[in-house]
Amino acid sequence: MKESFLCKNPGCNSQELSFRLYDGQQFCNDHYKEIFSAELISLFEGWVETTEPPDRLKYLIGRFYSENETAFIGKPSLTKAIVQKRSYGWKKGKDCAVFSVVRNPVDKRLGYPYCFEDHQTWSFCISGLTFTFLSEERK
Repeated sequence: MKESFLCKNPGCNSQELSFRLYDGQQFCNDHYKEIFSAELISLFEGWVETTEPPDRLKYLIGRFYSENETAFIGKPSLTKAIVQKRSYGWKKGKDCAVFSVVRNPVDKRLGYPYCFEDHQTWSFCISGLTFTFLSEERK
């Protein structure tokens, strides 16, 4: 097998031709999940409860949702961009975080008569790597 198609995890002998990129390096699916979850858990545990989560943690949470979207069928959806750029009000518990996002932001200065934004509240639990849609309010 070509060297360029091998998993970058030392000692991996995976013969998978498909691989996943993580920080510019390719990994087989098993090692990708292992490395991704390890960083996600580490950043979550290191996040100080009284502060906004680090941008890297928001990025990983959004990426996790985007990559596992089919597991959350039937619920409103999120994207990496929404979690990274339009999330606010983060509250960290023991193993879950609750946060809100703004959907459909409208620049009210444009004078549209029917301007509204949807504010959704979500929880993300690190223990089961699950998302729960909690509520939505139109403003």
